[in-house]
Amino acid sequence: MSLWYCARYGYSYKVEKGSYEGQIRKQLNHLTVVIEEPYIRPLAVSLPENSGIPAPTSEEKIQAYFFEYLATDTKGEKEDYTYGQYIAPQLPEVINLLNRSGGATNQACIGIGDQESVKLADPPCLRVVDFKVVEGKLNLSLFFRSWDIFVGFPENLGGLQLLKEYILSHLEFPVEDGPIIAYSSGAHIYEQYFPLVNLLNVHQC
Repeated sequence: MSLWYCARYGYSYKVEKGSYEGQIRKQLNHLTVVIEEPYIRPLAVSLPENSGIPAPTSEEKIQAYFFEYLATDTKGEKEDYTYGQYIAPQLPEVINLLNRSGGATNQACIGIGDQESVKLADPPCLRVVDFKVVEGKLNLSLFFRSWDIFVGFPENLGGLQLLKEYILSHLEFPVEDGPIIAYSSGAHIYEQYFPLVNLLNVHQC
């Protein structure tokens, strides 16, 4: 649905600063996605059989993304950052906040990036990871300043669901798994994926 909406209603522009400079992006100026049951397996999306379109991710890639890019604070030599650099150090206190309050708090919120991030060639796309207990369920709310909804979307959401399940496994009060609510002010399809999106008959980019 997000691909269809972006292909049909997104606006096109040439990237002058950012990833894949010089390419055309088809972009939505805002996108809100609510996934009521994000814990249903498999987490990876499936594409029509014999479509000839490679799946954007897999269960194995989602697991690796969670462990290597969200849950640990290490980064490779050529990486400016990983989300885990910001997320992993804050996880213990987020868990403590939720446990101390029995879920009755609005403070279990993780910020990604710092005052130097804006100077990076590619600043973090994911900026806010917020956990709230609502009516006995742990909700996860996200903000992406920029979001690739063909490849990034399914892998990001799968990995972040695993992060939510990690938090749930450390909570000491009754709480169920809840929805993911994701918002982006720059959800887009890169020009390099236009042919694949068109093959899906979503809408012509």
